[in-house]
Amino acid sequence: MLEKFLISIGLKQPSSLEPYVDDSTTTVRPSTENRFTNEEEYAGDIRVHQPKDEVEIKVLKSFNEVEGLGIPIKDGFIVAMDIRDIEDQTERRRILDFTFGMVFVNNSSMRSINKDGVYLILPSNSSLPSQERERLQELGLYRVNV
Repeated sequence: MLEKFLISIGLKQPSSLEPYVDDSTTTVRPSTENRFTNEEEYAGDIRVHQPKDEVEIKVLKSFNEVEGLGIPIKDGFIVAMDIRDIEDQTERRRILDFTFGMVFVNNSSMRSINKDGVYLILPSNSSLPSQERERLQELGLYRVNV
């Protein structure tokens, strides 16, 4: 592995004449990146998220899964975090503390939308669209006054 690294930065010559080609990675253009003035020019690219006002629902079973919240929070998506399946109150507190840290660093806000353990994470200067609130209510996630 060190040899591949040294070859890639040009500090060592490869021992064989075949060039090293790494075909294990693929490139996906993020939906927020606009490289062209006309969107039809790259219509074949994959859109990872569409649009940002849709709520991304994350159901956590343990503290080990809290890391998956970071990317959508950092990218400015509205996230519903469901920790109802976690019965250990200490683990719930750890998850909430960690999530509050991520929310604070990303200048977002977090509020409880279900007293049993569902929280809504909103990026700054955004609000929950009414159709998304209705969708969350149909899924049993959004129940503030119960």
